[in-house]
Amino acid sequence: MLNKNLEYWQNKLTRLPVLELSTDKARTNEGEYEIGIETFTFSEQLCLSLKALNQNCQNGLLKSLLAAFKCLLYKYTNQEDIIVGSYIRLPNNLDFNTLAFRSTISDNLCFNQLLEQVNQTVSEDLKHQDFSWQQLLKGLSTKDNHNHKSIFQVMFSLQDACVMDAPLPINVDDLQLDLSVFVVEAAEGLKGTFIYNQQLFEPQTIKRMINHFENLVSFVVDNPQTKVGEIAILSNAERHQILVEWNQTQLDYPHDKCIHQLFEEQVAKTPDALAVVFEQQQLTYRQLDNRANQLANYLQTLEIKPDDRVGICINRCLNMVVGILAILKAGAAYIPIDPNYPQERLSHMLDDSGISVLLTTEDLLPGLPQNKAKSICLDRDWQDLIAHHTQQSPESDVKPSNLAYIIYTSGSTGKSKGVMIEHHSLVNFTTTATKEYGINHRDRVLQFASISFDVAVEEMYPTLTNGATLILRTDEFLTNGERMLQKCDEWGITVLDLPTAYWHQLASDLATGEYLAPENLRLVIIGGEAVIPEKVRTWQKSFQNNQYPELINTYGPTEATVVVTRCKLSESINQDTQLAQMTIGKPFDNVKIYILDSDLNPVPIGVPGELHIGGLCLARGYLNRPQLTAQKFICDPFNPGMRIYKSGDLARFLPDGNIDFLGRIDHQVKIRGFRIELGEIETVLNQHPAVKQAIVIPQEYDTGDKRLIAYIVPQPTQSPTNKQLKQFLKTSLPEYMIPSGFVILEALPLTPNDKVDRKALPKPDKTNLNLEEEYLSARNDVEQKLVSLWEQAFGIHPIGIKDNFFSLGGNSLMATSMVAQIENLFGRKLTQAVFFQAPTIQQLADFIQEENHSKNIAKINHNGKKLPLFIISNTGFLYQEMIKYLDSEQPVYIIQETLDKAPDMASRCIQQIRDIQPQGPYHLMGHSYEGLVTYEIGRQLQAQNEQVAFLGMVDTPIPEVENRAKRETSLNKRYRRLKIVFTLSPKHIFNFFKERIDYRLSKKFYPLLSTLEKLTDEHKVESYPGKITIYSAIYEFYKLEDPYLGWDKWVTGGIEIHEIPGTHRSMLLRPDNAKLLAQKLSSCLEK
Repeated sequence: MLNKNLEYWQNKLTRLPVLELSTDKARTNEGEYEIGIETFTFSEQLCLSLKALNQNCQNGLLKSLLAAFKCLLYKYTNQEDIIVGSYIRLPNNLDFNTLAFRSTISDNLCFNQLLEQVNQTVSEDLKHQDFSWQQLLKGLSTKDNHNHKSIFQVMFSLQDACVMDAPLPINVDDLQLDLSVFVVEAAEGLKGTFIYNQQLFEPQTIKRMINHFENLVSFVVDNPQTKVGEIAILSNAERHQILVEWNQTQLDYPHDKCIHQLFEEQVAKTPDALAVVFEQQQLTYRQLDNRANQLANYLQTLEIKPDDRVGICINRCLNMVVGILAILKAGAAYIPIDPNYPQERLSHMLDDSGISVLLTTEDLLPGLPQNKAKSICLDRDWQDLIAHHTQQSPESDVKPSNLAYIIYTSGSTGKSKGVMIEHHSLVNFTTTATKEYGINHRDRVLQFASISFDVAVEEMYPTLTNGATLILRTDEFLTNGERMLQKCDEWGITVLDLPTAYWHQLASDLATGEYLAPENLRLVIIGGEAVIPEKVRTWQKSFQNNQYPELINTYGPTEATVVVTRCKLSESINQDTQLAQMTIGKPFDNVKIYILDSDLNPVPIGVPGELHIGGLCLARGYLNRPQLTAQKFICDPFNPGMRIYKSGDLARFLPDGNIDFLGRIDHQVKIRGFRIELGEIETVLNQHPAVKQAIVIPQEYDTGDKRLIAYIVPQPTQSPTNKQLKQFLKTSLPEYMIPSGFVILEALPLTPNDKVDRKALPKPDKTNLNLEEEYLSARNDVEQKLVSLWEQAFGIHPIGIKDNFFSLGGNSLMATSMVAQIENLFGRKLTQAVFFQAPTIQQLADFIQEENHSKNIAKINHNGKKLPLFIISNTGFLYQEMIKYLDSEQPVYIIQETLDKAPDMASRCIQQIRDIQPQGPYHLMGHSYEGLVTYEIGRQLQAQNEQVAFLGMVDTPIPEVENRAKRETSLNKRYRRLKIVFTLSPKHIFNFFKERIDYRLSKKFYPLLSTLEKLTDEHKVESYPGKITIYSAIYEFYKLEDPYLGWDKWVTGGIEIHEIPGTHRSMLLRPDNAKLLAQKLSSCLEK
């Protein structure tokens, strides 16, 4: 009999759920338990009604109360599988036993059906209670090492009146459950006790729960046929507070104005004030308005009208702001398009948006997919098409109800979706943001975000409608925190609007004491993901005398016009020294926030539910997606005729009305400020031929860093590598959507309902990450310190000295932080580029320990037996891909000299080369301008009677050839490009357009481009008696001018030519191109 009872309970108590009651305080030390007690009384009439509800059932009162209590727990947790422990009197009427009652609940289940289920469950369980709880735990432990807390976290017991004054049947100090409820039937009704852990719950929370329990019981005894989802547990007063009082946000705003009209009003007030600055260029409000008007008047000649859509695909520059304002003034809506997106994503946005006109620049145009829009290059076409138009504001029929912009966000189907925002929503947001942030004419606001994200809206419009100055950042801000702080101080920045992840890193940087915060900084706005509380303290300690800038945490989806709630963390931190919760605050003006259950009922204070948004902030919907619009923008159940947006975010109201953000309900996340639909990544991954099933989740590490991890079940006999999977994803997804790690599993874990159990997915570590290097432990103190640093940063244990920084999931933010920590540990000044030169701990340790280390030389395979190859490069990581494919016996030395005139650079390089290799023969190589320097090194070495065995020039045209190509007319340029394109295969035609993006991205990344061009123009070529080898990019049109790139007139020892697919830079950066280049180079070096 005992074995049968054990088998019964083992089958019943498998795959146990954990009841996730929302707590007021974070769970910390498991052993911390402080008893709190609250009592209650249910009237005699309510007790009789409960009995009548289940009068034909043995133990009817217990089962009715238990069903009601489980219904309450379901309302509080939204968990369908619920286990509640209970003390039951044994048949001998003297002793108690512990049982665990398990039920399955759903919204569509009627309460009387739940009651019947509980009746059956309790009756069946009682038949198997001749088996003590301790015996049961012992029997279960052979399987899963159970104790009572792993089986249930909440207890509910009904005692007889005869033991009412007796002590409780267990020592609650020993039990230490989250919540235990003991009820006694007395003459005057039911008397109960809620025993709870005060380390988790506040007394007022338990009091509210007791009131909700009584409300629920009172409702179900009269309405047992009601579905669980429709059972109301809030009192009228609570409902009014949550729905009405906390949503009293109505405030007047310029409801009859469009956003560009607010800008024009500001122009009239401060025409000569500085409006926008980029590097050494700037525009006053009058100048910005005049240029925008000229472009807007030209656009109207193209029959642009309200609700028409105009794309803008442009790198950060003054014309970016001019273009956006001009589109608005012309009456159309602008669609920002990031030129750095993959071709597939760009093509979808251009096709789906149906734009009639596209504003761009000449350098980006060749890299854009084919589309039906009329393209206007703001740099090339300004004088011919735009400059002659009037500077007066154009007349337009645009109204506040017309579209202002459409921003594309990640979509679960694998395709991004366009969110349509109207002028009145944008004006309301801008007006409220101005008030909340205190933006005024003295402010200098950094424009940090890409215009493809709506944070740029928050930076631009409150600035340009209040006479402040908008400062456009440069690209180095993303990878160099020190430079960012220095520039902000130099530019007098007063307001920063940053992704929360970037701010986290900035707080850590400031805490080192090596960097200083900008002196004039008065306000920092953050948003995009949850704030790490400790970072707030770190941030504040970095400022002297508590003179820290105001810190505002914001929340808002693109569908609700940028921001809908805000919390001034500077104020809340002063009031709450425990740092338990960093809330998203309260709603903006004219915004309503509801937190509802799945049946659109308001949830109690402190209970999680889906955050719904209403008010003037709502988008019109999704472009060309009426079904999705209807699904996400639903009727407001509390205000007929109005709409609310289902955000998919999980949140709860705190007792003071502030909102605690808890994460996502669905599979959408924000990583480093980017909104990502995990389903979009999964859709693409599942298209890989070696992938059978893929799941992507965000993993949060102890450092607070959040990274995407992909879990892959491969096809039989297939073993896809990290590199293969990443390369496959990069063809369709932007960089921020590429997972940091890939975990290979035989099968995905499943819930009892056979759904993927995402919570059971293993955290990535060395044992399951799909890494390609075998583990090798640290061999010395330097390596051990680096291992500890990496393990802490990545949250992966153990890490070996051959593991690669990038394969582990390293990114620029981590590199910035790690460089600072390495400098503190070893006293060596480093840059982020060190991770390209030495990406493993072994290489990094060698780099740090070099006694004669020169900052100008990066060494790769320097112990190889072959003759060294000296590469002249100001940016060594340009060769990172190519070097991977060279023989491991091939030493490579990258000479990184300060840019200067070629003869002077060559002289300094020769000194360093001779320190390593005193005598020839020498192997030399350089790309672009460094190719000219390499050529000059060869000349000088031969003049010193040294032998130059190999002189390789990578896509280095003679200056005259390059300049002649630059002077070609626009018509000739287009003709020559088409001439090349139509001679290529279909595959190469596709690559041509894709390569142009890589090239222009690299131009954008290097601010020294103008210096390089100046040095190139000034360089005078002289003859060279030796042989040179040219590696030329197939897709650069100037090679049509001369396949020898002009060198045949100056080189007398012969020229060898090799063509490499790609453009000027992508011939080195793209793995397939770099591999071919490495193969051809290796062959040349062997000769």
